Amino acid sequence: MVAAILRHVSGDVSRAREETTLVAAFRRQIERAIREGRWRFADHFCDKILAEDPRNIDTWLLKGHLAWHRFRDAGTALECYRQALILGGYDSNRAEVGEARRALAELADQLS
Repeated sequence: MVAAILRHVSGDVSRAREETTLVAAFRRQIERAIREGRWRFADHFCDKILAEDPRNIDTWLLKGHLAWHRFRDAGTALECYRQALILGGYDSNRAEVGEARRALAELADQLS
């Protein structure tokens, strides 16, 4: 619904800009939800972003953090962190990849 409204308001804007506008709107909703402690709502909008941009590493990391630290869902957290590693090309020089590695190590440590 929100996506349709934003697309309509955007008018003749190119698809790339439209997606950027939509993802930015979803990101604002996530930020608001996190400030308010509404974790499921934040996770819902992570899914919305990933539907528009499945290569968004930051969103995969956030979704992983929510899964582990708020929902205690180790399986989902593991998959999200792994996806971030894959999308980052396992490049340790990238901050996102380093964060995913750190989170995976912490998760493994807590589960053992």
